[in-house]
Amino acid sequence: MSKPTITVIVPVYKAMATLDRCVESVVSQDVAGGLACILVDDGSPDDSGKLCDAWAARDPRVTVIHQDDLGVSGARNSGLAAADSEYIVFLDSDDALRPGALQAALDAQNAAPNSFVCWHYTTDENDTTPVTAAAETRPQSGLARLWLDCLLAMPWNKLYRTAYAQQVRFDRQYTLGEDLQFVLDYVELLGKITPDFAYTALTAPLTFYDCSRGGTLSTRYHADYCKIWPEHFAKLNRACNAAHCPQEDMRPLHRAELTVFAEGVADILRRDPAKSARVRRDKAIAALRSPWMHALLERMKIERAYSAYYLPCRWHSTRLIWALAEAKRTGSPLYGKLDWAGYYLLRGKMRRD
Repeated sequence: MSKPTITVIVPVYKAMATLDRCVESVVSQDVAGGLACILVDDGSPDDSGKLCDAWAARDPRVTVIHQDDLGVSGARNSGLAAADSEYIVFLDSDDALRPGALQAALDAQNAAPNSFVCWHYTTDENDTTPVTAAAETRPQSGLARLWLDCLLAMPWNKLYRTAYAQQVRFDRQYTLGEDLQFVLDYVELLGKITPDFAYTALTAPLTFYDCSRGGTLSTRYHADYCKIWPEHFAKLNRACNAAHCPQEDMRPLHRAELTVFAEGVADILRRDPAKSARVRRDKAIAALRSPWMHALLERMKIERAYSAYYLPCRWHSTRLIWALAEAKRTGSPLYGKLDWAGYYLLRGKMRRD
């Protein structure tokens, strides 16, 4: 039997509520050359493993890997090693593929053989946007823009060549943002193998992303957040510089990096388990004094890249950072006012400097 065109890899952990929806969305796809689905039961303590086995018994295209709890990166690595297909797609067990998604991605790939195909997603399970292979071509220098357009950081909105993807791995030392590391490693490898590759971004959303999931900054506290994200951003900047991304994309990228970091600082103040407010404040200030933060602020000063968080971070003002982050988190109109206030303060300071 010939190998399938696409293998969909699904890490599974405590997925009883959503796994049927996820797998059904995969096996109902009609793909030229056929498809396979690998479910990786990552030591799930509930009956998710049994549900995986039930799917395998029902559909010969579904196979199951049972393993100890190695985390989502370990689960994806196991599925990656077991895949035997031309292409790979990752999918999380609480998400779903929209009807026709895989063939649309494959059609886009066949239309541009040297491209790296990616696509948008929707958070509306009932989204009726037509799924087509309509796409736009973006050059390698568009890497920063891909991140800004929410197309880069996740692994599950891309079509990977199996032979290439199996040469890189998800780094299990990270529990946050590890997806970006994998994608950047793949991009680097692709650039060495196919120097003239471009990005093909499908305009239709092909994946339903269940935004009710846990594990994001808004739902779970990460004590090492302000250590991990500078490492990810440093790698992203190196990749963007190597790709010769234009300044008009790098400036908003740096503003976005500062926002992500500042909101992590605010999260220390809000949810760090230290009982003393003073201890939490000291931790936040220590993060603000990091060499990475100093370098980012200096770069933004040179670029004249406005951000409402610029002066509060330079002043190490945890009170202002807290006010901005809380206003944004709660959707308060105050955020817009503070945003503009920060703009005028920063513009005046840059003029004086």
